[in-house]
Amino acid sequence: MNCQQQIETKNLDIEILLPTIGAIVHNVDLSQSLDKKVADQIEQALVKHQVLFFRDQRLTSSQQRDFARLFGNLSLAFPFSPHVKDMPEITIFEHGPNLKPNNDVWHTDTTFTETPPLGCVLYAREIPPIGGDTLWSSMYSAYDTLSLPMQQFLSTLSAEHSYTKYYNDTNVTDTDQLEKAKREFPPSVIHPVIRTHPISKRKCLFVNILYTTRILGLNDNESKMLLSYLFGLVNKPEYTVRWHWKVNDIAFWDNRSTQHYAIADYWPNCRRMERAGIIGDKPF
Repeated sequence: MNCQQQIETKNLDIEILLPTIGAIVHNVDLSQSLDKKVADQIEQALVKHQVLFFRDQRLTSSQQRDFARLFGNLSLAFPFSPHVKDMPEITIFEHGPNLKPNNDVWHTDTTFTETPPLGCVLYAREIPPIGGDTLWSSMYSAYDTLSLPMQQFLSTLSAEHSYTKYYNDTNVTDTDQLEKAKREFPPSVIHPVIRTHPISKRKCLFVNILYTTRILGLNDNESKMLLSYLFGLVNKPEYTVRWHWKVNDIAFWDNRSTQHYAIADYWPNCRRMERAGIIGDKPF
């Protein structure tokens, strides 16, 4: 018996990976111009399944950028991250013998901005022979597992997010990059601990260990204890999907309702990924 559920919509052939999160979209060539109807169906599938996977796409960087642009304006590469030549919308994540991977922590991308990405399109350019999978976790599920009193309490709280928690004087050697980040980004922003998805209207947990620094209104000990508890909700296996990459795979995830973790088990082999981030709205 095949336990993978297959569903088809008018233009999309979708294979559901797990009830909570994850689906593969078959028979779509993202290198071609997509009409609005298909793009709308991809967006609907993204909101429903939270992360979509597309196999064997063979896109140029400009085609990847054009696909991502169907869903909104694109953010530019962060000062500490390299980007494709003459294309600052496409950030490069490349690791190998001379640079150990550093994305092996659960996080939501760039929550230190006022309008974090609504989604990200990640393209596998070079994949190690073994290892290098990525995990995604549903923050809908993390919220749903909480008791009603805890949901109500957290919904009254806001948290501070800052790039300086991860990028700071202790781990950034290029002072020019650090100064550039200080000019381009506020030292911190405030987001709700529980955000409402603007399309699905579902509630989801919106704190992450990489960028969330404290919860407002609580003392330091209370904030640390509560954040530690919330960070620990992310990696429950039932909430997560694991993707084993092949060259030319694309993952498109809803950054509003997920966290992800790039497993660093492939070093010192090489792995190169390219990402486009789609600017979202202010969390509420």
